[in-house]
Amino acid sequence: MRTKTLLATAATALLLSTTASAAQLQLDDGFFATSVNGNEVSVTADAHDLSNGKQVITVRYEENVIHSRERNDYTVTGPMYVVFNADKSANYQIVKTGEKFELTSNGNAVAAKFYNGDQAVHAALSM
Repeated sequence: MRTKTLLATAATALLLSTTASAAQLQLDDGFFATSVNGNEVSVTADAHDLSNGKQVITVRYEENVIHSRERNDYTVTGPMYVVFNADKSANYQIVKTGEKFELTSNGNAVAAKFYNGDQAVHAALSM
């Protein structure tokens, strides 16, 4: 009887841990998410849970490059819309390489589309 109870408890724990796992978007310094799938999120959060399937993440990027005491370049992007399909077992990260933004998972590029400004409107109208 005790073995059945132990097995049932272990099976329940395994089931709960499997269903509780979700994809997650980690944000590095400079990136701020403002919404996930149309729902507002805290801009101070460094990570956001994602559901399985299509995602639309709205992010902004800020960067302050200090060249000297007299000169610095401060950049703030307008909203960027990142569209991709999330796998519930993956962790994602948006990275900036040079002037290009990219979505990665475990250091590998993930197929994603980045839209900003009028690009998002034109893409939505062409669907």
